[in-house]
Amino acid sequence: MSAEAILADLIRCGIEPSVTPDETGIVVPAGVLTADQRQAIKANKAELIEAIREAARLTDQLLQAAMQAAAHWQDEPAAWRAQCLEVPPHQRADLLAHLRSEYGGQRHE
Repeated sequence: MSAEAILADLIRCGIEPSVTPDETGIVVPAGVLTADQRQAIKANKAELIEAIREAARLTDQLLQAAMQAAAHWQDEPAAWRAQCLEVPPHQRADLLAHLRSEYGGQRHE
């Protein structure tokens, strides 16, 4: 199973993992992982850490683009932020591309 598939599975289960501040470990709420999930995480730890970091980077870029859109429409930024965070992580890249095409913004890839 790929790191992206593991991350998608965790998110589908309502588990949003993060990376430890020293970027050597993965943080999940206590007692929520199944034995299979725990094994998959251990077997793919380095790749999963990178996938989590990439997802966080993408989300940061999405939120920046959403703030540009909110400013364009003179809308409440908090509402745009909340709506972006409701978008499933696997669809955030598409939304980011759409917002960039509509409201501009630099690419930080």
